[in-house]
Amino acid sequence: MSASLENNRIVLASRPVGAPVTDNFRLESQPVPSVNEGEVLLRTIYLSLDPYMRGRMSDANLTPILWKSMK
Repeated sequence: MSASLENNRIVLASRPVGAPVTDNFRLESQPVPSVNEGEVLLRTIYLSLDPYMRGRMSDANLTPILWKSMK
């Protein structure tokens, strides 16, 4: 794998208060790692952003709520 390839990712920079805004995220770039024997390198073309992910951006402990709703 060429060392010149870059991987771009969008990461959570800060936890949103209310609706998420652009400032809550940042773009990071890093070199694509080399692939060792027995490994594969995949390229993501489509990514699903599901409504449950909004709760995952919160630092609140939602585990008790989730378990209660599953009973």
